[in-house]
Amino acid sequence: MFAYADAFDDVLFKINANIVNPAIEFAFIIATVIFLWGVFQFIMNAADKTKRQEGKDHMIWGAVGFLIMFGVYGIITILGNTLGVSGLTVNQKQQTFTPPKITPLTFPK
Repeated sequence: MFAYADAFDDVLFKINANIVNPAIEFAFIIATVIFLWGVFQFIMNAADKTKRQEGKDHMIWGAVGFLIMFGVYGIITILGNTLGVSGLTVNQKQQTFTPPKITPLTFPK
């Protein structure tokens, strides 16, 4: 039974490390670029009302992107803690999976 749990944990860790983490990091980069582009538009076109509104819209959508990515991070953390999968975090630098130690049950005599 424990071999299946270890294999499941290993598969979850590999999916997280190779697919989910890069996708979240890419989405954070996109949200940052959109937000900064909105700030740039807002500052550079202070005299034009429509361009200023476009800048505001980009800043709002960049902030929405940040909130969504923080939510995804929270969901991954909750799922990892609920399933008892250690090492299931949004961290690209973590490359090794260390399974939790399992101690056998001992009964008093």
